[in-house]
Amino acid sequence: MTSMTSIVLLVITAFAANPASAQLRSMKADVTPAVPEGQVFRAGAKGTVTLRVLLPQTVHVQSDKPLDKSLIPTALTVEPPPGVKVDKIVYPAASKLKQDGQTEPLAVFGHDFTITVHLSVAAGTAAGEVSVPARLRYQACDEFMCYPPKNVDTKWAIRIAG
Repeated sequence: MTSMTSIVLLVITAFAANPASAQLRSMKADVTPAVPEGQVFRAGAKGTVTLRVLLPQTVHVQSDKPLDKSLIPTALTVEPPPGVKVDKIVYPAASKLKQDGQTEPLAVFGHDFTITVHLSVAAGTAAGEVSVPARLRYQACDEFMCYPPKNVDTKWAIRIAG
């Protein structure tokens, strides 16, 4: 084995064994879309769906309105099908996090939070089940570093009654 090959293998082994690299790979949020049990969306009416976001316990994300404009906000983008409209997306209240070396606190969501989406269904929308796709964009951080931003695609299945 050449010395260059040995060095490359050593670097790969060190990186693979490094807990930080393992943590970096595991910063993907688990998201759970939910429709309140038994909820049927009626044509011409409104309803809500939720998205629970769960990250490792020592991790937070910036709120949807970070105090420092250079930080990446958490954002949920919903692409409703025809006849369904997003009226409002409600993020949880942000917590203030003071970090060493920073003069201003951060506005963050903790490792477990829920986003609520208010929907309305247009009058005359056909009855049946429809899919409401969404994408969550966030940047996970811990007390030492922030990880690359991620996007997680999800969707709700809602039942529409005429």
